[in-house]
Amino acid sequence: MPEHARPQDLQPLRPTLRDRVPVLPPGAPYLLRALHEDLPFNEIARAIERVPSVAGRLLALANSAWSSPISPVTSLEAACSRLGLRVVRTASIALAVAQPFNPARCPAFDAAAFWISALLNAEAANALAQRIQRDEVSTARTAALLSNLGLLWLAEALPRETGAALEATHDGPPGSLDRHLEALCGLGYIEASAQLAEAWNLPEVLQEAIASQQRADAQASVLAQLVSAATSMRATLQRDSGWTEDLRLLRLGLDPAAQQAAFAQLKFAQVRTVELAETLFAGH
Repeated sequence: MPEHARPQDLQPLRPTLRDRVPVLPPGAPYLLRALHEDLPFNEIARAIERVPSVAGRLLALANSAWSSPISPVTSLEAACSRLGLRVVRTASIALAVAQPFNPARCPAFDAAAFWISALLNAEAANALAQRIQRDEVSTARTAALLSNLGLLWLAEALPRETGAALEATHDGPPGSLDRHLEALCGLGYIEASAQLAEAWNLPEVLQEAIASQQRADAQASVLAQLVSAATSMRATLQRDSGWTEDLRLLRLGLDPAAQQAAFAQLKFAQVRTVELAETLFAGH
C-alpha cells in the first residue's frame, strides 16, 4: 500500500463513490438494451435517435475523414449503413456511457488513451469470440468495451486519489494500477466497473463478465474468461510485445496457433481502431 494511504482513510470513500453513480442520459438505457440485441439498421437508428448527442456524433463520424464518404451523409439510417453495424454498436455504446463523466477533473487521466484501450479491448474480444463463441461476438465486444469503465468513474469521482495511482503506475506491470487504486480509493477500477454495470442494470451476462474478469478461472463463465484474455491481449499489443500462449484460452479450446491468429487480427485492426477512438473522443 502506498505510504500516504492509511486503511482507516479509505473507509469513507466507498459510500462517497456510491453516492456519485452517474446517471445515463435519457434514452441511453433503452439504447444499450437495443444494441445488445440483433436488430436491423432501421430499428437501431430509431433507438439511437432517442439519444440526440449520440446520433449527432455518429452523423459526424460518418462524414469524417475516418469514414471518407463520397457524398455527404445526411440521415442517421444512412450513417448506420455507411459505418457498418459493428462500428455503430461500438461507437454508440462508447458515446452513450462516456456522456455522464467529466474525467477532466483528473489531470493525470488521459481520456484518449483510455478510449483507445477500450476500443482495442472490444476488437480483441471480437477476434477471440469469432473463434470461441461465434454466437456471442456482439456480447463479448460490449463486455470488453465496458470492462474498464470504472476507471473513468474513479477519475471523475476521486480525481486526487486516481491521479496519484495513475502517476505511480505509469510504466508499471499489468495489474499494478488496479492494486494502487484499491489502496488509494478503496476499490480498483475492475470492481468500480462491476458496480457501474449493476447500478445501470446492464444485462446480467454483461454484469457477470465484467465483475468476474479479474478472477476468470475455470469456474468463471466462458464470456468472463474471454474478456479477461482479451484485455491481456490488448495490453500485450500496446506494450509492443509478442503473444505467448494463454492458459485461459487453452481451457476454452483455442490452441496456440489460433491464439496467434487472433492476435494478428487484433494487430491488423490496431491503426484503424486508434484512429476511430481519436476521431470520436479527440477534445472530449
